[in-house]
Amino acid sequence: MKVLATINKEFLLLIRDPGGLTLIFLMPLALVVVMALIQDNTFRGWQETKIEVLLVDEDHGFLGAALERTFRTSPNIRAVKEIDGKPLTVEEARLLVRSGKYKTAVIVPKRASGDLQKKTKKAVNRLLAHYGFTEKQPVTKELPSVNLQILFDPAIKPNYKQTLVSAVEKMAAKVQSDEFMDEVQKYLSKTTQKPKISMDLSEMINVSQEIAVENENRGMALNAVQHNVPAWSMFAMFFILFPLAGNLIKEREEGSMLRLRLISGSQLPVIAGKFFFYLFVCFLQLFSMVCVGLYGMPLLGLDKLILGSNYSGIIFTGLAVAMAATGYGLLIAVYFKTPQQALSFGSISVVILAAVGGVWVPVFVMPEIMQSISPYSPLNWGLTAFNDLFLRNASTTVILPELVKLVIFSIATLTASIFISKTRTVS
Repeated sequence: MKVLATINKEFLLLIRDPGGLTLIFLMPLALVVVMALIQDNTFRGWQETKIEVLLVDEDHGFLGAALERTFRTSPNIRAVKEIDGKPLTVEEARLLVRSGKYKTAVIVPKRASGDLQKKTKKAVNRLLAHYGFTEKQPVTKELPSVNLQILFDPAIKPNYKQTLVSAVEKMAAKVQSDEFMDEVQKYLSKTTQKPKISMDLSEMINVSQEIAVENENRGMALNAVQHNVPAWSMFAMFFILFPLAGNLIKEREEGSMLRLRLISGSQLPVIAGKFFFYLFVCFLQLFSMVCVGLYGMPLLGLDKLILGSNYSGIIFTGLAVAMAATGYGLLIAVYFKTPQQALSFGSISVVILAAVGGVWVPVFVMPEIMQSISPYSPLNWGLTAFNDLFLRNASTTVILPELVKLVIFSIATLTASIFISKTRTVS
């Protein structure tokens, strides 16, 4: 009966506290939406982000045309050849990139196509002469390489830079192979009287990309919604210590706890009642955040939260995180004597645990020293389990080590709370 009475009392205290209800439910919902919107472009990276590239073609040959075709077919690059209807010059491109108006420029120098043809012809003649198909040519000075120049804004992101360089290098490799094959066929067509054929060597090897997940989640990857919904849900659950600690310390200051201690019998039911009530509140928080991820985020133009198929694993993980959050809140509430001490230490400690655990940013982008510390945060245990469930569709067996750590953390904090509550002298 004490447990039910405590649960009823905590329920009445909570519904009579509009500020507490806002802190527990509305603030986390607003926080997860804002963070998902802020981080959306960061997580999308190059999936949907376009970069404008200034293209200065001083050659006006096949090399510049091939580069323009490459940019036109790239989903992430848009070539800009004119400003205000006038073709760009090298000096104008340098100025625009240096000023930060454009992030990069590609310059195709004069006579680039002709120099490439000469260099290719010389290489083919050398090859054919080596195998006795033609007479050896006199040794001449090696022709310089054709130099395609790329200008970068100093503030450009490394992934933008890598994407552009890769596109240019891919185009260069294709043009070189095409020119080489064309030059070889010119000789063969003369000796065999057979016409040239069209060959695209770039299509001989195809590189496909795929996320290693189950068929129903094909194409799934970490994005702003998949990260922020479970991350900030746990953050909100750990902030349950605010109403929990506030109510418990207030009872102690008003003498309610003293009257309960004077009643014969164990105080364990009182602690248990608080624990089970706030455990249920944490579950409501998680449920509301998941609903926002499923139905609210798509309305804002964000991705829909994908839960995977292991719903029982999600329930077990939510229960384990709720137990850890409630146990930690109880420990803070019984250890500190004033609301100021409890709430100050509690809020700062939760923020630190969240930052270390990968709530603010994913662990893999942290410095190495932080990555080594992260596995000691209970929020990291929960986030790892949620990522395994949502992104990898993992079985409950896979996430079991993380659940065990959360449960042990909960039992340890709850045991410490009961011990402190029994031994502390009430003044």
